[in-house]
Amino acid sequence: MLSITDQKDAMSRREGRQNSKRPLRLFGLLLSLIFAICPPSAWGEEQYFMEPVRPRASADFPRSLEQMLGPQGFRVSTLSDNTKTVVCEIFWARTIQGRDVPRESSKALYPSLKPGALVGVIHFLITERYVREFRSQIFKPGYYTMRYAEAPEGATENAPADFVLLSPASADRNPAQTVPLKELVRRGRLASHTKRPAMMSLVAIDTDLSFPSLTTDDEGTCTLQVTLPMRSKKSGPKQELPLALIVVTAIPVDLGD
Repeated sequence: MLSITDQKDAMSRREGRQNSKRPLRLFGLLLSLIFAICPPSAWGEEQYFMEPVRPRASADFPRSLEQMLGPQGFRVSTLSDNTKTVVCEIFWARTIQGRDVPRESSKALYPSLKPGALVGVIHFLITERYVREFRSQIFKPGYYTMRYAEAPEGATENAPADFVLLSPASADRNPAQTVPLKELVRRGRLASHTKRPAMMSLVAIDTDLSFPSLTTDDEGTCTLQVTLPMRSKKSGPKQELPLALIVVTAIPVDLGD
């Protein structure tokens, strides 16, 4: 039989082991609460920010196109795991061409913009996947012009009201001219390397935000909104046009290729 002293020592050892396990149990409980409130996928959520950048002509960016743009654009970058990655640079048209008379029957968000008019240039520095309206696209690094387009009358409800069609900068040789939709679609296919033309969504502006501003919603969709000079007639006065472009989209986890 164990002596009273030995029994006390055994009880002390058991209590010591139990006390040593308590911090582990508390730590496990804390982790479970953290995972419940903030799932692991949210920890690595990317944050986007912008900084000013000037357009500079190069072998891939013709000077004739650069001269059609304003003096300052925006570089959109992401910071993930303390690593900065530049996603794209956006340069806006010096003056966007508007309609002489806005299209009253249109459901478009920007009925005063003239279809085929140059809105700006986007320069992707990385391969970017873009998902909108059940449509998945891949944008490869390079310079692309952005020209305004709107859904035709009778388009399906899921079709975007208006958007910009992308063309490789090398294919857009007359940036000052408006381009018919059929030609824009052809160039958009050159940009996408598929039968579907490359396009980016325009959305309604948020009047609660300042101009310019870059915002990212809870799903990870990043939107840039600015005010741009627009002129309907060559001799007419310039107007300020608020415009919002979705730059980066959230990628659904269950999206198939």
